[in-house]
Amino acid sequence: MKHKKSIVALAVLIALGAGSVAAYSLHDGQHQQESSKVSDDQSNSSSSLKDLPKGVKSTDWDLVLVNKWHPLSSEMNFDKVTVSGKVVDARIKQAVLDFQNGARAAGYQTVLVSGYRSIQYQQEVFDNVKKNDMDEGMTDAQAEKATKAVVQEPGSSEHHTGLAIDIAGSDAFEKYPSLEAKMDTFDSQKWLINHAADYGFVLRYPEAKSKIKETGIDYESWHFRYVGVKNAKYMVKHNLTLEAYVKALKEAGR
Repeated sequence: MKHKKSIVALAVLIALGAGSVAAYSLHDGQHQQESSKVSDDQSNSSSSLKDLPKGVKSTDWDLVLVNKWHPLSSEMNFDKVTVSGKVVDARIKQAVLDFQNGARAAGYQTVLVSGYRSIQYQQEVFDNVKKNDMDEGMTDAQAEKATKAVVQEPGSSEHHTGLAIDIAGSDAFEKYPSLEAKMDTFDSQKWLINHAADYGFVLRYPEAKSKIKETGIDYESWHFRYVGVKNAKYMVKHNLTLEAYVKALKEAGR
Protein backbone atom coordinates (compact mmCIF):
# COMPACT_ATOMS: atom_id res chain seq x y z
CA MET A 1 0.00 0.00 0.00
CA LYS A 2 2.87 2.38 0.76
CA HIS A 3 4.26 1.86 -2.71
CA LYS A 4 0.90 2.54 -4.37
CA LYS A 5 0.40 5.68 -2.30
CA SER A 6 3.83 6.92 -3.32
CA ILE A 7 2.87 6.49 -6.98
CA VAL A 8 -0.32 8.45 -6.45
CA ALA A 9 1.59 11.22 -4.71
CA LEU A 10 4.16 11.34 -7.50
CA ALA A 11 1.53 11.57 -10.21
CA VAL A 12 -0.21 14.37 -8.34
CA LEU A 13 3.05 16.29 -8.19
CA ILE A 14 3.64 15.69 -11.89
CA ALA A 15 0.19 16.99 -12.73
CA LEU A 16 0.73 20.05 -10.55
CA GLY A 17 4.04 20.71 -12.27
CA ALA A 18 2.29 20.67 -15.63
CA GLY A 19 -0.22 23.25 -14.47
CA SER A 20 -3.06 20.88 -13.71
CA VAL A 21 -5.25 21.13 -10.61
CA ALA A 22 -4.17 19.62 -7.33
CA ALA A 23 -5.11 16.06 -8.15
CA TYR A 24 -4.54 13.75 -11.07
CA SER A 25 -6.82 10.87 -11.89
CA LEU A 26 -4.29 8.08 -12.38
CA HIS A 27 -6.63 5.62 -13.98
CA ASP A 28 -9.89 6.44 -15.66
CA GLY A 29 -12.19 4.27 -13.87
CA GLN A 30 -15.26 3.46 -11.75
CA HIS A 31 -18.51 5.23 -11.38
CA GLN A 32 -22.06 5.68 -12.60
CA GLN A 33 -25.35 7.25 -11.57
CA GLU A 34 -26.22 6.07 -8.07
CA SER A 35 -29.59 4.95 -9.38
CA SER A 36 -27.67 2.56 -11.62
CA LYS A 37 -25.75 0.87 -8.79
CA VAL A 38 -27.58 -2.41 -9.11
CA SER A 39 -26.26 -5.92 -8.65
CA ASP A 40 -24.43 -7.57 -11.50
CA ASP A 41 -27.29 -9.94 -12.28
CA GLN A 42 -29.62 -6.98 -12.88
CA SER A 43 -27.51 -5.60 -15.70
CA ASN A 44 -29.02 -5.36 -19.16
CA SER A 45 -27.18 -7.09 -21.97
CA SER A 46 -26.85 -5.16 -25.21
CA SER A 47 -28.66 -7.90 -27.09
CA SER A 48 -31.84 -7.35 -25.05
CA LEU A 49 -32.22 -3.68 -25.94
CA LYS A 50 -35.09 -2.97 -28.31
CA ASP A 51 -35.79 0.72 -27.78
CA LEU A 52 -32.55 2.42 -28.73
CA PRO A 53 -32.88 6.22 -29.08
CA LYS A 54 -33.86 7.33 -32.58
CA GLY A 55 -31.24 8.98 -34.74
CA VAL A 56 -28.28 7.87 -32.64
CA LYS A 57 -25.28 6.20 -34.29
CA SER A 58 -22.23 4.53 -32.79
CA THR A 59 -20.10 6.90 -34.87
CA ASP A 60 -21.54 10.08 -33.32
CA TRP A 61 -18.88 12.45 -31.99
CA ASP A 62 -20.20 12.31 -28.45
CA LEU A 63 -20.03 8.50 -28.35
CA VAL A 64 -16.39 8.09 -29.35
CA LEU A 65 -15.00 5.14 -27.41
CA VAL A 66 -11.47 5.26 -26.04
CA ASN A 67 -10.17 2.58 -23.69
CA LYS A 68 -7.35 0.04 -23.48
CA TRP A 69 -9.02 -2.04 -26.21
CA HIS A 70 -9.66 1.00 -28.40
CA PRO A 71 -6.60 3.25 -27.97
CA LEU A 72 -5.88 6.34 -30.02
CA SER A 73 -2.77 6.28 -32.21
CA SER A 74 -2.75 10.06 -32.64
CA GLU A 75 -4.24 13.16 -31.07
CA MET A 76 -7.90 13.89 -31.79
CA ASN A 77 -8.73 17.06 -33.71
CA PHE A 78 -11.34 19.24 -32.03
CA ASP A 79 -11.74 22.84 -30.92
CA LYS A 80 -10.52 23.34 -27.37
CA VAL A 81 -11.78 25.88 -24.87
CA THR A 82 -11.11 26.57 -21.21
CA VAL A 83 -13.89 26.24 -18.68
CA SER A 84 -13.37 26.64 -14.93
CA GLY A 85 -9.63 26.56 -15.58
CA LYS A 86 -9.62 23.27 -17.49
CA VAL A 87 -9.53 22.49 -21.21
CA VAL A 88 -12.43 20.59 -22.80
CA ASP A 89 -13.95 20.05 -26.22
CA ALA A 90 -15.68 23.33 -27.12
CA ARG A 91 -18.91 21.43 -27.82
CA ILE A 92 -19.36 20.53 -24.15
CA LYS A 93 -18.39 23.85 -22.55
CA GLN A 94 -21.97 24.90 -21.85
CA ALA A 95 -22.88 21.46 -20.53
CA VAL A 96 -20.00 21.62 -18.04
CA LEU A 97 -21.04 25.09 -16.90
CA ASP A 98 -24.68 24.01 -16.59
CA PHE A 99 -23.64 20.96 -14.57
CA GLN A 100 -21.67 23.10 -12.13
CA ASN A 101 -24.39 25.75 -11.98
CA GLY A 102 -26.99 23.07 -11.28
CA ALA A 103 -24.93 21.79 -8.38
CA ARG A 104 -24.51 25.33 -7.08
CA ALA A 105 -28.25 25.95 -7.25
CA ALA A 106 -28.74 22.75 -5.22
CA GLY A 107 -26.36 24.10 -2.59
CA TYR A 108 -23.11 22.40 -3.60
CA GLN A 109 -19.86 23.99 -4.69
CA THR A 110 -17.75 21.92 -7.08
CA VAL A 111 -14.17 21.66 -8.29
CA LEU A 112 -13.42 20.80 -11.91
CA VAL A 113 -10.30 18.75 -11.29
CA SER A 114 -9.29 17.91 -14.84
CA GLY A 115 -10.47 17.79 -18.42
CA TYR A 116 -8.53 17.23 -21.63
CA ARG A 117 -5.11 15.63 -21.46
CA SER A 118 -2.94 15.09 -24.51
CA ILE A 119 -1.38 11.76 -25.39
CA GLN A 120 2.03 13.38 -24.98
CA TYR A 121 1.21 14.54 -21.46
CA GLN A 122 -0.07 11.08 -20.57
CA GLN A 123 3.21 9.64 -21.86
CA GLU A 124 5.17 11.99 -19.60
CA VAL A 125 3.16 10.91 -16.56
CA PHE A 126 3.52 7.23 -17.47
CA ASP A 127 7.27 7.55 -17.99
CA ASN A 128 7.81 9.42 -14.72
CA VAL A 129 5.86 6.92 -12.64
CA LYS A 130 7.71 4.06 -14.30
CA LYS A 131 11.04 5.76 -13.63
CA ASN A 132 10.09 6.14 -9.98
CA ASP A 133 9.41 2.39 -9.79
CA MET A 134 12.76 1.59 -11.35
CA ASP A 135 14.51 3.98 -8.98
CA GLU A 136 12.99 1.93 -6.16
CA GLY A 137 14.65 -1.22 -7.50
CA MET A 138 12.19 -2.70 -10.00
CA THR A 139 13.33 -4.11 -13.31
CA ASP A 140 12.08 -2.47 -16.50
CA ALA A 141 9.45 -5.20 -16.96
CA GLN A 142 8.32 -5.00 -13.34
CA ALA A 143 8.08 -1.22 -13.47
CA GLU A 144 6.13 -1.37 -16.73
CA LYS A 145 3.59 -3.76 -15.20
CA ALA A 146 3.31 -1.80 -11.96
CA THR A 147 2.79 1.48 -13.80
CA LYS A 148 0.08 0.03 -16.05
CA ALA A 149 -1.79 -1.00 -12.92
CA VAL A 150 -2.26 2.61 -11.82
CA VAL A 151 -1.79 4.82 -14.90
CA GLN A 152 -3.62 4.60 -18.21
CA GLU A 153 -1.28 3.95 -21.10
CA PRO A 154 -0.88 6.89 -23.48
CA GLY A 155 -3.65 6.75 -26.08
CA SER A 156 -5.98 4.79 -23.81
CA SER A 157 -7.14 7.59 -21.54
CA GLU A 158 -10.63 8.94 -22.15
CA HIS A 159 -9.34 12.37 -21.20
CA HIS A 160 -7.73 12.51 -24.66
CA THR A 161 -11.22 13.04 -26.13
CA GLY A 162 -11.90 16.33 -24.38
CA LEU A 163 -15.29 14.86 -23.44
CA ALA A 164 -14.30 13.53 -20.01
CA ILE A 165 -14.10 15.54 -16.82
CA ASP A 166 -13.09 14.80 -13.26
CA ILE A 167 -15.42 16.80 -11.04
CA ALA A 168 -15.98 16.70 -7.31
CA GLY A 169 -17.93 18.41 -4.59
CA SER A 170 -15.63 20.95 -2.95
CA ASP A 171 -16.02 19.32 0.46
CA ALA A 172 -15.36 15.84 -0.95
CA PHE A 173 -12.30 17.10 -2.80
CA GLU A 174 -11.00 18.87 0.30
CA LYS A 175 -11.07 15.59 2.22
CA TYR A 176 -9.78 13.43 -0.65
CA PRO A 177 -7.57 15.68 -2.83
CA SER A 178 -5.98 12.65 -4.49
CA LEU A 179 -9.46 11.53 -5.62
CA GLU A 180 -10.90 8.42 -3.98
CA ALA A 181 -14.03 6.41 -4.65
CA LYS A 182 -15.37 7.05 -1.15
CA MET A 183 -15.92 10.68 -2.06
CA ASP A 184 -19.37 9.38 -2.96
CA THR A 185 -20.22 9.37 0.75
CA PHE A 186 -20.60 13.16 0.48
CA ASP A 187 -23.98 14.61 -0.47
CA SER A 188 -22.28 16.88 -3.00
CA GLN A 189 -20.80 13.93 -4.89
CA LYS A 190 -24.06 12.01 -4.65
CA TRP A 191 -25.80 14.96 -6.28
CA LEU A 192 -23.31 14.98 -9.14
CA ILE A 193 -23.75 11.25 -9.65
CA ASN A 194 -27.55 11.36 -9.47
CA HIS A 195 -28.02 14.38 -11.73
CA ALA A 196 -25.22 13.97 -14.29
CA ALA A 197 -27.56 12.64 -16.98
CA ASP A 198 -29.67 15.82 -16.82
CA TYR A 199 -26.67 17.62 -18.26
CA GLY A 200 -25.58 14.94 -20.72
CA PHE A 201 -22.99 13.20 -18.56
CA VAL A 202 -22.70 9.66 -17.23
CA LEU A 203 -20.63 8.34 -14.40
CA ARG A 204 -18.28 6.57 -16.76
CA TYR A 205 -16.92 3.69 -14.70
CA PRO A 206 -19.54 1.86 -12.59
CA GLU A 207 -18.94 0.05 -9.35
CA ALA A 208 -20.41 -3.38 -10.19
CA LYS A 209 -17.84 -6.06 -10.98
CA SER A 210 -19.51 -6.86 -14.30
CA LYS A 211 -19.17 -3.22 -15.32
CA ILE A 212 -15.53 -3.05 -14.30
CA LYS A 213 -14.95 -6.03 -16.57
CA GLU A 214 -16.58 -4.13 -19.45
CA THR A 215 -14.67 -0.89 -18.93
CA GLY A 216 -11.38 -2.34 -17.71
CA ILE A 217 -11.29 0.35 -15.03
CA ASP A 218 -11.96 0.29 -11.29
CA TYR A 219 -14.76 2.34 -9.76
CA GLU A 220 -14.25 6.10 -9.64
CA SER A 221 -16.89 8.41 -8.24
CA TRP A 222 -15.53 11.55 -9.91
CA HIS A 223 -14.98 10.73 -13.59
CA PHE A 224 -17.86 11.80 -15.83
CA ARG A 225 -18.18 11.50 -19.58
CA TYR A 226 -20.29 13.67 -21.88
CA VAL A 227 -22.51 11.62 -24.21
CA GLY A 228 -25.46 13.98 -24.65
CA VAL A 229 -28.68 14.11 -22.62
CA LYS A 230 -30.61 11.60 -24.73
CA ASN A 231 -27.83 9.02 -24.60
CA ALA A 232 -27.05 9.65 -20.93
CA LYS A 233 -30.62 9.14 -19.78
CA TYR A 234 -30.95 5.97 -21.85
CA MET A 235 -27.68 4.56 -20.49
CA VAL A 236 -28.72 5.26 -16.91
CA LYS A 237 -32.19 3.81 -17.43
CA HIS A 238 -30.75 0.58 -18.82
CA ASN A 239 -27.66 0.48 -16.58
CA LEU A 240 -25.22 0.56 -19.50
CA THR A 241 -21.56 1.38 -19.75
CA LEU A 242 -20.43 3.25 -22.84
CA GLU A 243 -18.87 0.02 -24.08
CA ALA A 244 -22.21 -1.81 -23.85
CA TYR A 245 -24.16 1.06 -25.40
CA VAL A 246 -21.86 1.41 -28.39
CA LYS A 247 -21.94 -2.36 -28.84
CA ALA A 248 -25.76 -2.34 -28.85
CA LEU A 249 -25.85 0.40 -31.46
CA LYS A 250 -23.44 -1.50 -33.68
CA GLU A 251 -25.46 -4.69 -33.29
CA ALA A 252 -28.49 -2.70 -34.42
CA GLY A 253 -26.61 -1.64 -37.54
CA ARG A 254 -26.13 1.94 -36.42
